[in-house]
Amino acid sequence: MPKKALKERRKHPRIHARLALQVERTIRPSTERPMTTESVNISSNGIYCMVRSHLDTATKVGLTILLPSFGRKGKKTQVITCSGVVVRSEYHPGEGEYDLACAYTDIKKEDRLLIEEYIGWRLLQDRVDERLSQP
Repeated sequence: MPKKALKERRKHPRIHARLALQVERTIRPSTERPMTTESVNISSNGIYCMVRSHLDTATKVGLTILLPSFGRKGKKTQVITCSGVVVRSEYHPGEGEYDLACAYTDIKKEDRLLIEEYIGWRLLQDRVDERLSQP
């Protein structure tokens, strides 16, 4: 019996993107440093990455995302800083890392729009690349 296709529950598109990222607890011990990693995927509502330290679900975090230049010439790499909350944290024993999914809780409107613009540009690029690779 064939499996039923799962219905996409997300309201906003999510793309695979390896973006430089820092994650830090909003309330943290003074000796704890921000975790430097890279994203696995991103949407205008949140970001997913792998980290070496455990963060509990509902932990408030500060996020710093480096969005590379894209689209129009002359557009520079953008630094987006926002607040978020951990919505999922799962340990992978073989990899020694945690899957970490964070939802943005406090992000400037222009930063969210910039992420949306980047996602739209990447989706368009993927379609162009797909068409060019077809015989």
